[in-house]
Amino acid sequence: MNLHDLRQAQASYTERIEDVKKSREKLYKLRKKFVKDFSLEYLANMPIEKYVIGQGTTTFCRRLERELDGLGRILGSNAFKFGVYYGRTKEDPNIIYRNAKKWGDSPETAYIDIKPALIKLLKDGESNNIKGIIKNKISPTFKGKILSTYYPERYLNVFSNEHLNYFLKFFDLDTPELIKSNPVIKRDALLKFKNDDEVMRNWSADLFGNFLYFEYPKRPIKKSTQADNLLKDYLNPIFPINPVASEVVLNILPNSIQANQKNKRTNNSKPDYEKINRVNKKLGDRGEKIVKDFEINRLNDLNRPDLAEQVDRVSLKSDSYGYDILSYEEDNSVRYIEVKATRSKVGDANFYLTINELNTAKENPNYYIYIVFDILSKNPKIWIVNNPFNPENTDIDLTPISYRVSIKTNRG
Repeated sequence: MNLHDLRQAQASYTERIEDVKKSREKLYKLRKKFVKDFSLEYLANMPIEKYVIGQGTTTFCRRLERELDGLGRILGSNAFKFGVYYGRTKEDPNIIYRNAKKWGDSPETAYIDIKPALIKLLKDGESNNIKGIIKNKISPTFKGKILSTYYPERYLNVFSNEHLNYFLKFFDLDTPELIKSNPVIKRDALLKFKNDDEVMRNWSADLFGNFLYFEYPKRPIKKSTQADNLLKDYLNPIFPINPVASEVVLNILPNSIQANQKNKRTNNSKPDYEKINRVNKKLGDRGEKIVKDFEINRLNDLNRPDLAEQVDRVSLKSDSYGYDILSYEEDNSVRYIEVKATRSKVGDANFYLTINELNTAKENPNYYIYIVFDILSKNPKIWIVNNPFNPENTDIDLTPISYRVSIKTNRG
């Protein structure tokens, strides 16, 4: 996650947030009417024909799926997600009551179990009984839609497990434990992220869901779209969930050998630095998360969990530090880590260093550069380079590529 990109998106969204609220007022009214029409008292005696999809446009399932579609989509999967429905299947064109097998042997007996499960879900939702919600037999997407409809400030309206994983990954929340957890837990983690953020904490859960899908990071792009050459450098790279990195050891070649290899290369094209920076920024953000996890594991393996807890991704606070990760040596001394990431397999290292990063490296002997190779794989490799600038390594080729230009003027 890049905090600057997040803040920029929040600024853009804040400028139009009142328009977003106004555009969603009709949906909020429809939601309130739905909750009133299908109160707990009504649900307790609701007949099956008022529940199922397929029996008109005013039933519980039909209104929840279609009328309130703008408050979180559950369209797309088959009607068995409701437990019971009235309609046909691909194999059988007859329009009859049908049920998911997990609920019973017939639609009638299935509905006898579905109705109390629905009421229990709403009571557990009201009391925030997470264990009870998870245990409930109602399908995950349908369960999520029900909870966010009745308790819109408590439950996030993102129902696809794939989308939940995408958003968790985008905000670097994709720990192994969380990715394996129930969607209910994942939605809670995203809401906690919102509530911990000083800009978003006052947003409603619905506005946060709208922000995720339409402002930042926006809904996941289909893989086929990633092949579009015009957009590939602007789209978010498809990073694997919770990658596990390992260290690789490389040797820096002497300058004499590097010079011979340079002479063999011919490339007359001018580098597009804006494009390079744009791509590197996205890779670098993910690389920082990978390195932080790597450092935590390294210190835990050294039996220093106390230091592992203190590993800090300072780049999320400011760019002024001159490094990305603050970590530690086994003897409690500080390790300053600058992270560089690339799609390339393990091999030559070419990266960009700001003047602030270079000066910080020159001032601190305990400065490291961690180069993350093959960052789009589930098993990226990290080359840990001891400070090549203090003392200066003459085998490192350092080339300036930009200048700060200052021009003083007056009126002629």
